Amino acid sequence: MFTPLRSGSLVDQISERVAEAAESGLLQPGQRLPNETEFAAAVGVSPLTIREALARLRSAKVVVTTRGRNGGSFISPESEPSVARAEERLRDTTRVQLTEISAHLEALATGCARAAARRAGPRDLDVLRTHVAADDDDPALWRRLETEFLVEVAAAGRIARLARALLQTQSEFGVLSFLPNTDATYRHGAADHRLLVINAIESRSESASEDTVRALVGHTTSWLLTRHATLI
Repeated sequence: MFTPLRSGSLVDQISERVAEAAESGLLQPGQRLPNETEFAAAVGVSPLTIREALARLRSAKVVVTTRGRNGGSFISPESEPSVARAEERLRDTTRVQLTEISAHLEALATGCARAAARRAGPRDLDVLRTHVAADDDDPALWRRLETEFLVEVAAAGRIARLARALLQTQSEFGVLSFLPNTDATYRHGAADHRLLVINAIESRSESASEDTVRALVGHTTSWLLTRHATLI
């Protein structure tokens, strides 16, 4: 989210990035954003632009701002995903769009997995293992774990540009990534896939790492396409 912006309306782009990151679970309800000066420096704009973007996000109830010693701008609790909002988004997404986003995510994730098979150390593997399964059945918790798992695979691969592209593509899924995690069968299947990815990375097999990550992404895509068919 904190990468230089392209040309166009800077306020629009910043607002969209924060909203997409909140919707996809990359930013969590209650999470503090950088202060205006730090945020502006990170994305290469003026603090005034950040101020305008935050005002827009407050109006959309994506961000709340508090004053005082422990104040700042935080992701709003109202950004917490819901089944109704996720199904509405899925209904408005065509099968072609869903397949294209998934294919893009798969291409990036497999690249990250191959790099992780070459570069991951014991500490990276330990972190990945903390993202296999959650301790309870909260779909939001499982969605967060699922999102962060691929982020950690990308981090283990140590290719910053590829990791940034992966994060951007994940944000395009938005609230859609919440919906599969309301299904216990999906959650446990995804956990099995994540464990296979870790085992492949640990074995230093680039081909197995690629295959297991492809299966992990395909698990999500298949679930969403099946649910999509029931909503149209």
